[in-house]
Amino acid sequence: MIRLIQEMIDDLLWPAVFILFFWLTFFANEAYGWDLQQFGIAPRSMVGLRGILFSPFLHGNFGHLFSNTIPFLVSGTFVFHFFKLTSWRILGLIWLISGFGTWLVGDFYSIHIGASGLVYGLVAFLLTSGIIRKNRNLAAVALILIFLYGSMVWGLFPQIRWTGENISWEGHLFGALGGAVLAWFYRHDGPEDEPEVDENDLEEMPEWWIRMQEEERIQRELEELQKQQQTPRIVFRYKKRDEE
Repeated sequence: MIRLIQEMIDDLLWPAVFILFFWLTFFANEAYGWDLQQFGIAPRSMVGLRGILFSPFLHGNFGHLFSNTIPFLVSGTFVFHFFKLTSWRILGLIWLISGFGTWLVGDFYSIHIGASGLVYGLVAFLLTSGIIRKNRNLAAVALILIFLYGSMVWGLFPQIRWTGENISWEGHLFGALGGAVLAWFYRHDGPEDEPEVDENDLEEMPEWWIRMQEEERIQRELEELQKQQQTPRIVFRYKKRDEE
């Protein structure tokens, strides 16, 4: 139990540290009027390249910050839990792909800020990993993410601007594409794929599973034996003799 709690704390640690910096940066910027939004991604501008590094720490308002907090914490924790050895590499590559893609195709006179590109990348990475890999835990995580964040798919398209909101669909799109590609690239890392259950491998299964299989086998044999031992019922049919 203690080991499980320690693992959970370790998995939550770095996503929580990022969240802490997101919040500290936001409230410091609001309190002191630093206008840190200028350090966001300015597409196709040399000075705007710095935004690839800084933009995830910048948010336009409290609603923007809060909407990224829980998804980043959940998806980040899952990535750090299942992909311990490659988690930093995955996060860093999603960061770069989402940021550079936004810088490349975003509107020229726009500034893109927020951690939503990372969120889309992490969620897409976990979803794709859960689909292409034979691992029940990852598949369960994928179903949870679809249930919780399935509506995020609408943030991948330019049409979201019809709502009048200034949403960086470019960051969302490239984050999601980066996450999906990395899931395929790292498909052999992380948790091992689970082989299908074979009757020849029952001796390697847990004792409760072996006992359940044995009880089912005995029950089938008893039912078959009862069918064989049933006395046949003889039915006599009489036919009247035709009158001469």
